[in-house]
Amino acid sequence: MLRKARVAGWGLLALALVVTAIVVTVGALRAHGDLAFNHWVGWATVAALPIAAAGVVLVLWEKIVLGATSGEVGIDEIETDLAAVVLAQAQVARSRLIGADQADDQAANVRFVKGSGRFREVGGADKGDLTAVLTYYQSLSPGRMVVLGEPGAGKTVLALELLIRLLEHRQQDPSIPIPVLISAAAYDTRLGWQDWLAQHLVLRFNIGHRAAGRLIRDGRILPMVDGLDEMDPANSAPERAGALVLAVNASMRGLERAPVVVTCRRHEYEVLGRVVDRATHIEMIPLTGREAADYLRGQFLGRDEQDRWEQVLTMLDADPGGLLAGQLATPWRLTLALAVFRDRGSPTALLPQLAASASMTVAEYTLRVDRLLLADYVSRAVHLHDLARRYTTPQVQRWLTALASSLAWQATHSGSATDIQLDQWWRPTGRWAIRIVQITLTAGLITGAITWAATTGANNLKYHQGLPFIVGFSILIAFLTGIPFPPFQLKVRQIMTSASLGALAIGLAIGLAAGIGIVLTSKAKIGSGLLLGLGLGLAAGLMFGLNDNAPQAVGPRDVIRGNGQYGLTVGLATGLIVGLSGVLQAGLASGLASGLATGLAGGLALFGSVWIRYHITIMIIAVSQKGPLRFGVFLDWAQQAGLLRVSGVAYQFRHRQLQEWLTSYPVTTMVETAVQTQD
Repeated sequence: MLRKARVAGWGLLALALVVTAIVVTVGALRAHGDLAFNHWVGWATVAALPIAAAGVVLVLWEKIVLGATSGEVGIDEIETDLAAVVLAQAQVARSRLIGADQADDQAANVRFVKGSGRFREVGGADKGDLTAVLTYYQSLSPGRMVVLGEPGAGKTVLALELLIRLLEHRQQDPSIPIPVLISAAAYDTRLGWQDWLAQHLVLRFNIGHRAAGRLIRDGRILPMVDGLDEMDPANSAPERAGALVLAVNASMRGLERAPVVVTCRRHEYEVLGRVVDRATHIEMIPLTGREAADYLRGQFLGRDEQDRWEQVLTMLDADPGGLLAGQLATPWRLTLALAVFRDRGSPTALLPQLAASASMTVAEYTLRVDRLLLADYVSRAVHLHDLARRYTTPQVQRWLTALASSLAWQATHSGSATDIQLDQWWRPTGRWAIRIVQITLTAGLITGAITWAATTGANNLKYHQGLPFIVGFSILIAFLTGIPFPPFQLKVRQIMTSASLGALAIGLAIGLAAGIGIVLTSKAKIGSGLLLGLGLGLAAGLMFGLNDNAPQAVGPRDVIRGNGQYGLTVGLATGLIVGLSGVLQAGLASGLASGLATGLAGGLALFGSVWIRYHITIMIIAVSQKGPLRFGVFLDWAQQAGLLRVSGVAYQFRHRQLQEWLTSYPVTTMVETAVQTQD
């Protein structure tokens, strides 16, 4: 009932304000002489005071009455919505991660054993498997677990399985914290763990800073840190990973360590020099040949596919610990093999006796299987998922190799070794070159807009007198765009909500009062001052009213789109302010046109700088043939094709082994190997 009253109150206030503003503005513009205009100013003053007072009363009522009765409901609603968003994301991520060439629902039932010897006893049975991971985790006290294993052993799949089961169980038990899978490589070691975690939630799920901080403070978030081994470059000191472990160990929940789940490759964790304290450590067990064969049989799409795999299945069953079983002992390798031989080629090429001489070593055999699977994986993805034939295999190989090389650059410059984050991709592409291009482009854009505006209002002496200030301010804006600000976000669809309408109403009421104040305290013309005040109020209302904090999934490209929308909206609002203030001096058409031109150029350049910088980046990428002009479309396609995956607001390679292969093996050799395999 109170919520309906609030909506009705804001609606009536907005209606009263809009009607008053229209009547007063039209009357003022049509008035003849100062006496008639002052008459309208008087009525505007009388109307503005009760409207502004009503807005203040509504704000106080919301803070005091509704805050006391429904404040907790607000955070509970945010938590419930966030849990639903996280669950939906995780289900899609898991399905794509375990699918050979399409989304799937059946994962290999990987097993794990509990580590022993150097860790303090904190609960957990000696062994477990994928299907029982929820029960295993709930037996731990505190809920701290480290998942170790070889590359491709299924660590991330296990974490996603636990996350989904926890959220499903949470539907009956809301006391369970919301598990959130987080890329370890994204952690900024300059920030405290909880501060960074709050920022991560804000960026990834669009919730407000206060709500994110409260959820973390109250223990309503269970961080699941994936890929601790991916934080530092290979063969270097694990400084960033060590900093993250220290931060996780320092995070407390009352008198105990705060719950956390961490995944890491076994070797990288052993050389780390420190461990996650008070945590149960489990290690993934490789699949046996029989387990691999059983999983393959469950994935075949028809009799023909099973017949082509028959010799491989026979060897896996007969020699469950042999060379072939060792190559197909992880879910990733099984998924890779299924994708490569899905509808063509013979899996018998994997058999050791067909590979080379009997004297082949394990390392040589492993390298041959890598070449066979990884070199053909990209071409198979292009064949199966690019039905429109937009891309060729050599193109995709070259673009993916460029992505992998840029990630290697990031890793050596205190950045993520795995995250392709679009708002940060200008750094490995060319930091100083892109900054210079952006500053030059912005300066030219604003200068052109100002020149056009000056030409439009050429008969206005005061306008020309203010040009030096405007030009100087515009040049300052151009240089400010070279500073890497975080991406501002604005949700245009939020304008029709009651909260946004309320903010818009307050902004217009305050703007109307400000316009009257400008008229009464300065030598400005009454109409110009009144319109300037209304323009300022409208801009302020839009700025605060379009801020959507409802939990929702934010994808990698949404960050760029949101910043472009923000810059466009702020630019239009700024242009409206400038245009309205100049209407009575330069005329309606010329005043609005020149104001919109300068405001749009400046607002988009400054508040949409991330959007502009991104498009400059992809232009440079396209010219250097390191990616297509429609860069974001290609990344989305690669994710759909199983070459990349989405982790929060970043793309990642489907598996780190594929990324490492691309940077260590020449593109031409990969294409040649793929062609030989197809033959």
